[in-house]
Amino acid sequence: MRFLLVATFLISSFFAVAKDKTDRAGSPHKSVGVLMDTVKNRTKPYKWDPLLFNDKGWLIGGYSVDGMPLLYWVCGDINAKNRSLVLSAVHGDEITPVYFGFRLVEWVKARPNLCKDKLIVIAPLVNPDGFLRYQRGTRTNFNKVDLNRNFPTPEWNQNAHKIWKEKYSSRRRYYPGDKAGDQPENTFQRWLINEFKITKILSIHAPLNILDYDGPISEEVNNDNFAKTYFDSCYILKENMKRATSKLRFFAYGTFPGSLGNYAGKILGIPTLTVELPTTDASKAMQYFADMEKSHQIFFDFAVEERPNYLKERASATASEVMNN
Repeated sequence: MRFLLVATFLISSFFAVAKDKTDRAGSPHKSVGVLMDTVKNRTKPYKWDPLLFNDKGWLIGGYSVDGMPLLYWVCGDINAKNRSLVLSAVHGDEITPVYFGFRLVEWVKARPNLCKDKLIVIAPLVNPDGFLRYQRGTRTNFNKVDLNRNFPTPEWNQNAHKIWKEKYSSRRRYYPGDKAGDQPENTFQRWLINEFKITKILSIHAPLNILDYDGPISEEVNNDNFAKTYFDSCYILKENMKRATSKLRFFAYGTFPGSLGNYAGKILGIPTLTVELPTTDASKAMQYFADMEKSHQIFFDFAVEERPNYLKERASATASEVMNN
């Protein structure tokens, strides 16, 4: 049966490759039920629908530093060429993306035909510790590392700490970590990208009110017609999403050592779109989701052309790094 509602066979494969800091730190692993009860209690003042935070149908891709399960949900055809990944709530103080991620899962569930001939993977709460640790949440994870500065990009060793000190005056909320890719929540994201052979990524943040895009580098295309076809396909996806998210301002925010856009977009050449919702005001989360509803269908339906060989080879090398991490 090619059409899968939930790919349960993938659970064990992650634990074979993900050696996260949770075990080394000795934090006990919590259940999905404990996580959901904690999230319900945390979000009660927001008057969000508590049914969003049910404990059924989730897969576990690892555990946070504090032992919370890192959840993802899968539907569709495991052999499909059109393969989408949505990452939400990477920064725990960005409240509206928390609602967005869980609501998106229910939105897709209500449209089973949407999963036909494609694969959809959604991780609604990438940074549970950051969201749950304080009353207002914190940008960083339990180790006080900014997960969007921790991806292993080529210039990380040389520039990550330098930029953190010079541009951000060593502010802890932007700390890139002691070592690139050393946080379990980061290993989780990289594993999702590689394990599911993702062809496009949507990352949900707040509160800049923009749509950002990172993708294959045009200078690498040269005279390779196959690469040019792929590059053009990524460009069309970007333009379609710009039209579908007209309430957001399109802005090329740029990348940083260790950022997702740098790692997935530029290094792996996977078209990576970042939605920055207008605010972190929890009372507006439902409206923001409704405003974006048209773009959900467009993002999932768009099939990016096959990646050229040089990007496949780069992705394969990166997958080996994740396996050995």
